[in-house]
Amino acid sequence: MDIKNTNSNLANTRSHEQAKSPDKPSSANSQSEGTKPSSDKVTLTSLSAQIREIEKRAASAQSSNESRVAELKRAIEEGSYKVDASSVADKLIKTELLFARA
Repeated sequence: MDIKNTNSNLANTRSHEQAKSPDKPSSANSQSEGTKPSSDKVTLTSLSAQIREIEKRAASAQSSNESRVAELKRAIEEGSYKVDASSVADKLIKTELLFARA
């Protein structure tokens, strides 16, 4: 199946259809002739409300993390930041175990 010229074929078909029936106004022309445009209706689900709430929480979490990030940057620059290798290793193992279960 050749799909390279699909859009041009579609455009040609539409132009032929419009040429055959000039008495039918297009949707763009019908609005200019005074007819009411159709109204669309959007219904938001509870999921969209949950997403909005999560976005709000994420935005506030970013601002509280900024102070922690600044504190860590300062400690690294001063050379006073100490890494607990045992804690890092334990958390890496826990993370790997969680991924292995999934």
